[in-house]
Amino acid sequence: MTIGYTANGEASDWMLHELGIFALSPELGISNKSAETFFIRDQFTLAQTITTNFKWIESAMKLLFESVEC
Repeated sequence: MTIGYTANGEASDWMLHELGIFALSPELGISNKSAETFFIRDQFTLAQTITTNFKWIESAMKLLFESVEC
């Protein structure tokens, strides 16, 4: 309850349950206080956040797409 209300999941959970669609909603954290906002305005902090998290997001997407029949 960090955002002021409780919930039974988020959009990715609903998409999988209701539509059978796999979705990811990664938490992109870094140890930089300027990144702890909903929308990162500072370009350096944004680039640092993307760079730090890119490899695991890319790996997750590759694994997901390898297991899905198109």
